[in-house]
Amino acid sequence: MLNSWEEYFMMKWWGWGDPNKSFPIEDKPNLWPWIKKTISISENKKIAEPVKREDIKLSPVNISEDFLSEIKQILKNDQISTTEDDRLLHSYGKSYADLFYVRKGIVKKSPDIILYPLSHDEVENIIKIANTHNVCVIPFGGGTNIVGGVDPRDQTVTEKGPRCIVTLDMCLMNKLISIDPQSQTAVIQAGVLGPKLEKDLSEKGWALGHFPDSFEYSTLGGWLATRSAGMQSDAYGKIEDMLVSLKMVTPSGTIITRTTPASSAGPDINRLIVGSEGILGVITEATMRIHRTPAAKDYRGYLFPNFEKGVEAIRECVDKNWIPSMIRFQDEGETQLAFNLKSPKKGIESIVQKQLKKILSVTGYARPCIMVVGFEGDDKQVQIIANEATKILKKHRAFSLGKGIGKTWSKDKFNIPYLRDYIMDYGVMTDVAETAAVWSKLINVHKKTIEEMNKYFKSHGDGTGYIGCHISHTYKTGACLYFTYAAKQIIGKEIEQYYGYKKIITDTFMKNGATLTHHHAVGYEHSPWMESEISSTGLKALKGIKNTLDPKNILNPGKVFPVEEEMRLGVFGIDAPEIVNQSKSRAKKRSGQTGRNLHEDTIR
Repeated sequence: MLNSWEEYFMMKWWGWGDPNKSFPIEDKPNLWPWIKKTISISENKKIAEPVKREDIKLSPVNISEDFLSEIKQILKNDQISTTEDDRLLHSYGKSYADLFYVRKGIVKKSPDIILYPLSHDEVENIIKIANTHNVCVIPFGGGTNIVGGVDPRDQTVTEKGPRCIVTLDMCLMNKLISIDPQSQTAVIQAGVLGPKLEKDLSEKGWALGHFPDSFEYSTLGGWLATRSAGMQSDAYGKIEDMLVSLKMVTPSGTIITRTTPASSAGPDINRLIVGSEGILGVITEATMRIHRTPAAKDYRGYLFPNFEKGVEAIRECVDKNWIPSMIRFQDEGETQLAFNLKSPKKGIESIVQKQLKKILSVTGYARPCIMVVGFEGDDKQVQIIANEATKILKKHRAFSLGKGIGKTWSKDKFNIPYLRDYIMDYGVMTDVAETAAVWSKLINVHKKTIEEMNKYFKSHGDGTGYIGCHISHTYKTGACLYFTYAAKQIIGKEIEQYYGYKKIITDTFMKNGATLTHHHAVGYEHSPWMESEISSTGLKALKGIKNTLDPKNILNPGKVFPVEEEMRLGVFGIDAPEIVNQSKSRAKKRSGQTGRNLHEDTIR
């Protein structure tokens, strides 16, 4: 069997990232005491460490022998795996719920077989064979999804029993196929990981410039399937803005869009496919907009007296088109986390820092908010935009922190996910939620979310909790709000607790005019709100497209659309009785159904 993950990258089954890497807590002596105080952690010992690998038992393999026989005719033996390690690694994504379960040794369902295609033609053949034998296929990039996007969740029961589930790991389809320097485009296979993609382009003097937090372990295909946003989206757009054309394999045939700068030939099929999360087809390659490797990079930090002042400054920069390539503006809560993430200063530097805090406190910066901005491009362009943007920031009372904080942020930007693994060992529930709102609603969405979550902290568990937020992607019309929250686990009710927070924060987004998700996608965790997001008619239209392209519902079943009773009970428990009651009603109506038509209730 081909050790694809060992060959291309390693990732923990019990947490985030490299198995040999952990969060450098020893370099940040203020952090753990602050966390313990903020969410009332009294223990200094680990109480929730992952089980040993050998203690995890997976579901029995359920492989269609006829399917496997045909697959062996088109793939080599090392492109086919049924090993327990491979099945475990592909059983979950990286949400809090995923990691909670797997760390406890609970694996509800694993894929039965992992396939590693090398080419578009192989993907076409796999999907054709799977469709013939009614076998489910879950496309898999880097496995970093945090909303249940890659979990095996098929509920169809055929005359022969549950369907075989295949995970289609795209990691071997990782080639930079070609570059068109005149048009500034590149044709790229969908399975390439972020670091390899940027390295391959950089060697030829080009860059894509898409850096999500998951960059090190996520793929181009995953970015497209989830409508990802990178840290430099203010300069280069979200992933859908970078897309020119693509190929996608469906059970009904292959979709190929044309490589042109623009078109008005009917609805935009590219936009339909981007964000489809593997339920419509498997993206195999894409033509992307690229740009010359930036000659200059300038990252720097500022301090604002409050969140509102920083928002005003960002909005004016956007309005006047003096927009940094990257903006990360932290509210008061996240700024406190940032302060405690710092390594301690020594000697005279420590004395200066203490005096600076006193000065800021008496001059109206008692509730400070940090902003990190980055400028990229040619030297002259960076200088002009940085100068004009700085004028606007200072107009709104920005206090310069210099370029050191920008360098620190750039160095540590991909390390924060490792912190979750560390604090989960000590019995901490932690998660993130992101949304976007127009400028006229943004401050209120931020305020209401903080208020509602703090109320929930006080009424659940021991009454303490943490929530912080940052703005990370801006537009003429509004911006993205990215929240991080944490609380002490309620032992014995950890999953009920998690989905309680999930429901409160998502309901608050929806009630106050924000979107369900800005860039994390839907998976199964966000599916109950899809009708509110796109309307019942919009949902019906999307289901119609799904039924046309994938009439047997073999592609990533149980995702995006509101799902059946078992899923709803498993996700929301007593926190959503109205959802459970609706599911029970539907279950009664479909009683008596058998065989292959059971899947239809999932998507209609």
